[in-house]
Amino acid sequence: MLTGLALCTLAASAGAGEATFDARRLAESSVMRDVELARDGTSIVLCRGVLIADDGPAAGYSYRPNEETLKEGIRIRKDLAIGDPRTHRADLLIGGNGEFEAVINGEPVTLANPAKAGNYWRSFDLPRALLKSDTRIELRGRGKVWIARDDEFAAGADDGERPPNRSARSADDGKTWSDERLGPRGEIDGEYGVRLFLDRYHTSGHLTLPVMDLANLDGAPIAPAVDKELGPVEIEISGQQPGGTSLVYRLRTGATPVPDKAWSDWQTIRDARVVHEQIGRRYLQIEVTFSANDPLETPQLRAVQVRATPRGASPWTRKWRALEWKNAEIVRTSIPFRYEPFDHPRLKQFRERHRLDEVVAGADGEWGQIERLAAWSSQQWESGHLAKVYPPWDALEILASYSDGKPVGGFCQQYNVVFLQACEALGIAGRCVSIGAGDHGVDIRSGHEVVEVWSNDFAKWVYIDGNAAWYFRDVATGAPLSLRELRERQLATIGGKPFAEVKLVTLARTKYEWTDLTGWPAFAELRMIPRSNFLEQKSPLPLNQGMRGWFWTGHYAWTDTAYPASLLYGRRISQPRNWDWTLNQAAVRLEATDAEGEVRVHLETVTPGFQTFVAQVDTEEARPVESGFIWRLKPGANRLQVWPRNVMGRKGVVSQIELTEAK
Repeated sequence: MLTGLALCTLAASAGAGEATFDARRLAESSVMRDVELARDGTSIVLCRGVLIADDGPAAGYSYRPNEETLKEGIRIRKDLAIGDPRTHRADLLIGGNGEFEAVINGEPVTLANPAKAGNYWRSFDLPRALLKSDTRIELRGRGKVWIARDDEFAAGADDGERPPNRSARSADDGKTWSDERLGPRGEIDGEYGVRLFLDRYHTSGHLTLPVMDLANLDGAPIAPAVDKELGPVEIEISGQQPGGTSLVYRLRTGATPVPDKAWSDWQTIRDARVVHEQIGRRYLQIEVTFSANDPLETPQLRAVQVRATPRGASPWTRKWRALEWKNAEIVRTSIPFRYEPFDHPRLKQFRERHRLDEVVAGADGEWGQIERLAAWSSQQWESGHLAKVYPPWDALEILASYSDGKPVGGFCQQYNVVFLQACEALGIAGRCVSIGAGDHGVDIRSGHEVVEVWSNDFAKWVYIDGNAAWYFRDVATGAPLSLRELRERQLATIGGKPFAEVKLVTLARTKYEWTDLTGWPAFAELRMIPRSNFLEQKSPLPLNQGMRGWFWTGHYAWTDTAYPASLLYGRRISQPRNWDWTLNQAAVRLEATDAEGEVRVHLETVTPGFQTFVAQVDTEEARPVESGFIWRLKPGANRLQVWPRNVMGRKGVVSQIELTEAK
């Protein structure tokens, strides 16, 4: 049992290395899912805030009837499976508007003083003592409540997800009920827009530490060669497990720094402090699983310490030092994001039919190409046909002629899908994010569908608008800004706090105008669709995104204490690494061989559509390489450049290392 255990002081030994991860370093370097850094910064804890909803896949605007009318004699019912009913607070969320009376598990409840939720929903504080594992909510009164139609459920549902059939309607004041005949005419089968948000901890979560080189825990530029068997390895973990919670530790090892099929299976660590006399493989990874049977409590992970004493270290590596060390860090996300294949036939057809190569001809580098594509997409039509049809998320379909000969078109969502797929057709990755004012006082009437692209030139995600044809730069550095950076500056501006100035860069004339960060667009709430492969896979997607609010429960929403996400969203992201992951970089690890001056170069990348690594040694011609290639050092300065290349031939971010013999 790990309860309040403190890290022991480990005796020093010749050649020993040590890696200590306190809570902040764990948050800054690990992949975390449903866990986060505690507000006091001393531990990693389970995330707090659980959404109970089953209408999400089909929630939103429909071209067919999807509203219930409440009036005298009409009641509606929603059953929600919430599991353990214990919670610090419970909020009832109703999609629609009106004056409602509720009965919760047979007990009448006054619904008063509603708060806003997602602009179109209302939130009511519920007596938490009324909740049960299976909670029944009855509503009556006057007003409208939205229905997520069963026949539209598949559009926004994950594989295997089916309508749960937990909504019913009574037209005789509760005497009889039907779960198939919803709506004013009794002609809709679906789920009412009724949800619960519970202020309690998640039941489980995971944290995976980065891969550690046990022969080089201190991070020397060149890791030494070691014997097959490493010396003693000590692992020590500290934390707390209140009643009803637990932490489970596992490790795996391998001979290469990137886990593959040759790595060992995960093995459970039974004690908080373990010593391996001979661990066998030099690369180690640790995973911690958090769980809570009591939703009002969370386990706390405070620190992880690893200490190793490798055998057979190579003394020749001590003669070398780094003159330059521009080495990428691979930042991974727990969001299971899926990218569009750059070689998808529809992208090739789009590129050829709309002459995208001519659009970007003569552009100044990759960023210049992105600018050209954003300007081009913003000019493709003036008005769309969304009142009659919502087009697929396919640029060719959006640009196709409607019956009047004009493009099907649309609003900001369609402009930015066209822009995104134009980028993808040229091998540039991006993601769709909807932005808005949120629920906490930002007074900007706003809803906007936009794109962030991954820029190899700036090695970051950047907001550039394929509808408004603009982006923002930092005044001091000139670097283009991401949505999260703009969000921070907008909140600071509105709150009267100092902020770094921004400059608008306009790429083409459009109907949009920008004044300053206190005006449109609002960046306060960010909601990401966790995929861009809209051509490869038609669903899940938000139902007619942007036509009426953002109610899809598949969004990943950024949240923090400065401006929490709406209670409508259960997939909440608060760790910067989970939102700002990296792409198209080559992380380099140098490992000495037994031969003096010979280095094995291990490479790692997360590159959508990855084709190969490319390396250039000194002034030699660049060539494709595989991870594990040999770099032979010569006397004096030695220079290595490495980058990934994708299937479209696009060059990723360059890692550059220069080594020299110490005098």
